[in-house]
Amino acid sequence: MPELTDWNAPWFNRTFWILDHLEKFKLAPNEALVVLTISYLNDSRQEVTPETITAKTGLVLEEVDSAIDSLNEAGYLSFTTRNHKLKFLLDGLFDDELNQYHVLNKSLISEFEREFGRPLSGSEMEQISRLGDEYEESMVIRALDEAAAYEKRSIPYVETVLTDWKKKGLSAEDIERGLR
Repeated sequence: MPELTDWNAPWFNRTFWILDHLEKFKLAPNEALVVLTISYLNDSRQEVTPETITAKTGLVLEEVDSAIDSLNEAGYLSFTTRNHKLKFLLDGLFDDELNQYHVLNKSLISEFEREFGRPLSGSEMEQISRLGDEYEESMVIRALDEAAAYEKRSIPYVETVLTDWKKKGLSAEDIERGLR
């Protein structure tokens, strides 16, 4: 099997690779169909638009738009323009870090690594990413600072602090002002 670093090589069949790894992405059926259609259209150098995806798949335009939005939010799909045309890019599917099935917040990860004084494990990065999804980044960093102040440098402790603040109805601004 080719290395992921080879995904841009002319001999690398992206559509086959996506099909071979489809279960890893945990996509909804419509999202999987849209990914495969975009890959096919890109490989065959056909124009990709929501309308062409609709025509190829039989999905209604709203389903295609919803799948495109979800894929974009997950980091699997991005867009660029070439020659004044919108280009759909599936490069996020081939990115090792995105293949952890969750988009990671790099600045939060860096803050935790700095505070813990070591690289984080994959599961720790996943936990931190979930915290970043649930809480504002500034709140997570303040909770990390509080954990460090009490010599309790652990993700469960940070999560406990955040849960406590949430129960108290404290906002990021409240935390910044020193309310606890």
